[in-house]
Amino acid sequence: MRQPMRWLGQRLAQFGRDDAGQAMVWVAVMLPFFLAVVGVSLDGGLVFGARRELQNVADAAARAGAMQVDERAYRDSFGQQVVLDPDAAYSAAVDYLALQPGRVSGSVHAGRQAVQVDVARDVPTGFLRLVGIESARVSATAIAEVRHGIERGER
Repeated sequence: MRQPMRWLGQRLAQFGRDDAGQAMVWVAVMLPFFLAVVGVSLDGGLVFGARRELQNVADAAARAGAMQVDERAYRDSFGQQVVLDPDAAYSAAVDYLALQPGRVSGSVHAGRQAVQVDVARDVPTGFLRLVGIESARVSATAIAEVRHGIERGER
């Protein structure tokens, strides 16, 4: 009974000595891969978060423009026609964008029925700079239409 146990102990001791350098090689080969995965995950999260914030900016700017109702047209139609004042809608959306921190570039298109806001900005990366990607460009678009209250109702 003692003989097989001795043989197994010798084999385990020899196995530990023979494979001593393999772990170091494995770590050296896999470490860049793991760092790349972590870097893409972290920078991807930053980019997606910036995209969400930029979409909020675009939505709010479009809503600010869509609140600029042409009061003259509304009054002349006795409340039957609700349209935008394109100049006031454009100004309101552009003013909202101008108040935003950071470098947000965008364009505003205002008509009689809707306001469209397109915005974009560059988001600096962290880990991806190691491979030459300094920043990622994110963009968002929002359209807000003029709406008014109840069209028909019963008493």
